[in-house]
Amino acid sequence: MLGAVSTGEQPAVVKSLCDYFAGKRPSFDVPLDLAGHTDFERAVYREVARLPYGRTASYGEIARRVGRPGAARAVGTAMARNPVPIVVPCHRVIRSDGGLGGFSLRGGTAMKQKLLALERQRT
Repeated sequence: MLGAVSTGEQPAVVKSLCDYFAGKRPSFDVPLDLAGHTDFERAVYREVARLPYGRTASYGEIARRVGRPGAARAVGTAMARNPVPIVVPCHRVIRSDGGLGGFSLRGGTAMKQKLLALERQRT
């Protein structure tokens, strides 16, 4: 899960993940190695990383924000390839009808629902 985080940054990210699951709002402001990802995917990851704790945006909204209206499915594909879920909070990206959409982390949509519930409890 931390493959895109440099070895030197991993201890800080692990601490931030522990803080996250303890209900705190850590900053995941670390450089990511996104080699092998397209420019579009990198733009999507940057935009999703800006989503505030406890807030969601639709796949289509993210597509519009990165200048690619109509590319909601491509955003979904980028989320499926997200190398660092939670650090790049792809669980906050949902369908335009409010449905969860997919989630690539172990546990799938049930895990996505739990992460969103955790954030809702603390906002």
